[in-house]
Amino acid sequence: MPFDWKEFIKFSEELYTSRNDEASLRSAISRAYYGAFGAIRTYCTHKFQISAKSNHEIHRTIIERLKSSSDRLEYSTGNLLSGLRDERNNADYDSSSSITKPIVNKAINSSKAVISNLENLRKQL
Repeated sequence: MPFDWKEFIKFSEELYTSRNDEASLRSAISRAYYGAFGAIRTYCTHKFQISAKSNHEIHRTIIERLKSSSDRLEYSTGNLLSGLRDERNNADYDSSSSITKPIVNKAINSSKAVISNLENLRKQL
């Protein structure tokens, strides 16, 4: 059975609600992003014939493809994922970046919105 990417979002929520240390908050943002990205990547590999093979460009390629779509829901999803990726990059790579509970909460909510949009996009197929 394939991995359910929403499990990363659930884990992100667990970190957010049970821990306050910076490593946990940074990890929560990262898991929220990867949960949303993993789920939408499957949709994009089919819809846009993007290679499912991971490479350093796959994140940017998927976000750009979604943001350039004429479909309102794909466009919105691309914007959500782009903002979420920015937060993930800050959390993962910028040690001077301040990671707060409200930032983590926003990331989790964005990841849930990506999943909700994805469910609606799949209904359109």
